[in-house]
Amino acid sequence: MSNFKKLIIPAIVLVLLVGVYLVVSNLPENKDEEDSSSQDKIEIFNFEKNDLAEIIMENKGEVMHFKYTTIQVEQETTKDDGTTEKKTVDRNVWVAVEPEGMNVRSSAVDSIAWNANTLKAYKIIEENPSDLSVYGLDDPVKLTFVMNDGTKYVLYVGNETPTGGAYYAKKGDEPTVYTIGDYEAEKFIQTKFDLMETDIYDKDYETTDFTALKFTRNGSLLFDAKAGEDGTKWLLSYPIEAEARYENIYKILEALAGVSVSKYVDENVDDLGKYGLASPSYIFEYTVDGKEYKLSLGKLNPDGNAYYAVLNDGNLVFTISSSAFTFLDKPVEELVSSFVHLQNINEVSEMRITMDGRVDVSRINVDTEDDDKSTYEFNGTLLTGEDDEDYIRTFKKYYQGAIGITMDKLNLDVQPVLENPEVTIEYTLKSGEKIKVDLVPDSEGVYYYAFKNDKYTGMMVRRRQLEDENKNGLRVMYPKLVEALKEREEALKAKESKSQ
Repeated sequence: MSNFKKLIIPAIVLVLLVGVYLVVSNLPENKDEEDSSSQDKIEIFNFEKNDLAEIIMENKGEVMHFKYTTIQVEQETTKDDGTTEKKTVDRNVWVAVEPEGMNVRSSAVDSIAWNANTLKAYKIIEENPSDLSVYGLDDPVKLTFVMNDGTKYVLYVGNETPTGGAYYAKKGDEPTVYTIGDYEAEKFIQTKFDLMETDIYDKDYETTDFTALKFTRNGSLLFDAKAGEDGTKWLLSYPIEAEARYENIYKILEALAGVSVSKYVDENVDDLGKYGLASPSYIFEYTVDGKEYKLSLGKLNPDGNAYYAVLNDGNLVFTISSSAFTFLDKPVEELVSSFVHLQNINEVSEMRITMDGRVDVSRINVDTEDDDKSTYEFNGTLLTGEDDEDYIRTFKKYYQGAIGITMDKLNLDVQPVLENPEVTIEYTLKSGEKIKVDLVPDSEGVYYYAFKNDKYTGMMVRRRQLEDENKNGLRVMYPKLVEALKEREEALKAKESKSQ
């Protein structure tokens, strides 16, 4: 083929393609497409949202009447200097006129208003329908939007279309049936439960806002606790008097502080038993920010991801997520601090240990400002300063053996008598307070009953703890400390001998 032909054929093809493009581009638009474009712009309502004063929703016999109201709330702000101040400010919210006392989620009602004020239809379905029941508009959801000047806009919402994605609707007294988007429609057909506040508290709480907590499981009180004065620890009064294990109490407080309604289920229930709430499996009674609450949990829902619940013995059943309540069936031992008595060495002036037929006396004076000035005395041998650093370290391990005695099991089914203790540890604090721990062997010689200040703690300690090197057991650390102090004495004698 000649070069000319090779060039002319592509050129002809290009001209033909351009011609086809121009013809297609100038064809009349398809009528359906034109209708579809115009139908997107069918206006239902066009009113100023900020002029809306009331919304009345009538749905299958349920009437809800909301009014846009200005209320005063307390707001905390941070100033330029970093300090905070509280002041009262105005806030516009939706409140319920009917049903009276309904705790409205204002943002949900506001969403209805925003979706109504410029509502548009997809298309006209029928201009003069003879049978509204075909569209579910014989018994529709009715919404009335009342403006500040008294003007009313009325919308009726019927069934979802067979193909989905839209609902049938009509406005006011006009006969025309339209379709509107399912997103907007589903905002308009919400029930009371859909529009209720899901926060169970009137403000956000932190775990530090809690001051008391009681937990009942399967009808039996599991524990009763109160926050310590400094807020850094929790103290159990039941089942034993002891310090609570803070990290596990914290998990419970965190769950209660963050609890919210997943879904409202039922109200004015005749038979709470069907939700497991006639005799709740779990009951939390707690005080937060000075207010008392009671949260009762019943059965898991069919999906197994939420518990049925009621608040303050009310008759409104809702669900809460089970994901934060994984601790419900944990043994009470996990909530009790495992230490029989954990005593800060900085607060101690004397520790006296009676065991194995001897009494060992330690006198302690910790200087928190300058550790070099701290002194540690064991049976008359004084340790202080940098030269005694290694011996002080050994003494502290001995001290850890005393305070590190921990519970191996909780036993509240016995009432042991405090007699013939095998170990007695007495602390005298700098404040003058005295604390005594006694370990009384059980009849089988496997455990000790732990007493504190002459009262059975409910804790039992394995005897072998005293021989446990990993726990600096007293029967391990005592000979090590004695040996270390002998080495120190010999070293001092050698040093004195050398200097002479």
